Amino acid sequence: MLKTQNTNKTLATLLVVCILLLQPSALSAQAEGATGKDPEVQDIAQQLKEQRAAIEEVQKKVDAYESKIQAKRNEALSIRNQLDEFGDEIDQTKLKLDLKQKEITEINLTIAETEKRIQAKEEEISGQKEKLSEFVRLLHQRGQKSPIEILLANNAFSEFFDQAQYLETVEGDLSVILKKLKSVHEKLQTEKKDLADERAELLALKNQLQGTQVVLEEKVTAKNVILEATQADEAKFQELLSQVRSEQAKINNDIISLERALRAKLEASGDKTLSELSGQGFMWPVPGRTITSGFHDPDYPFRRYFEHPAIDIRTPQGTPVKAIGSGYVSRAFDGGLGYSYISVIHADGLSSVYGHVSCILVAEDEYVVQGQAIGCSGATPGTPGAGRLTTGPHVHLEIRLNGIPVNPVNYLP
Repeated sequence: MLKTQNTNKTLATLLVVCILLLQPSALSAQAEGATGKDPEVQDIAQQLKEQRAAIEEVQKKVDAYESKIQAKRNEALSIRNQLDEFGDEIDQTKLKLDLKQKEITEINLTIAETEKRIQAKEEEISGQKEKLSEFVRLLHQRGQKSPIEILLANNAFSEFFDQAQYLETVEGDLSVILKKLKSVHEKLQTEKKDLADERAELLALKNQLQGTQVVLEEKVTAKNVILEATQADEAKFQELLSQVRSEQAKINNDIISLERALRAKLEASGDKTLSELSGQGFMWPVPGRTITSGFHDPDYPFRRYFEHPAIDIRTPQGTPVKAIGSGYVSRAFDGGLGYSYISVIHADGLSSVYGHVSCILVAEDEYVVQGQAIGCSGATPGTPGAGRLTTGPHVHLEIRLNGIPVNPVNYLP
């Protein structure tokens, strides 16, 4: 009888310990307590606090520069105004680089903190599973006895009844414990998902850092291009403005008029090729997909001279430029050391324009198939086809609908 009572007490004590330890709140508190007292975790928390404060300070400086830049853009465009604006934009972009680097450091610290929490929870769950396994083993041994064995082991029927009822209660509590352990495990999975999200954010920030570095290089080049073209002389600057705006207007008018003329010519001849291509999808013109300037990009260095009706895709000088879709060449203009471009008309009122090309491999009215090399990329300042205002090797890609520029990103895969 005494032995039975001692065994019952042992099981009861073990059950209570398991219930208390395996509650999600208890597990969480223990895991957080373990990480909270860890000097390494405390150091990470302090670094995160300092990093976030530094990010806030840099962001304030970036915003202050934005106000200065916007104020200059509201002033009349002059060489001094333009050079000052470029200078502010360069300084602001340097701050943005610093900001991205600090944000990357912050995410790395957050990842380290999350990994510590995951490690603490996994260790806690592992320890509790061992205790639970021992508890289940004892319970299993206890439960192996048949009702007859339990009855014979007790001196009175009331003791037999209490013993049987006790086993039933313990098994019910065990079920509750397992459910709570499952809840803690689910929270652990959430932590792991957060960690995956943080790592994805880190990758995105690293890509943004590279993009910001490209923007900085372009702004520095843009300032140098204007200085070289004008020698900081106001009269030369105003003459340059007049010339590039006139050139842009002529290019736009030529693209529209020649497209209309070619479509009318094909229709008059009964050519149904374009209609048969209806619904074709487009492809990227070069292997790279890094966009350095977007459609009507507010950060385009020369936006105050004319809008940017395209996307600029970074690619090495001389890369084969491929037709994004099948169609007819409506314009293949070789500008010598000026601006050179190719225009192709497609089905459904769409057309594509490829600017700053350093070589042209097709002729006007020629039919080209999707993926065919039609020219070579250019845009390095001072090289054939680059034109007056360019900041580095890339392909200028326009997509037009009924002659009107639309965002190419919406049409590319």
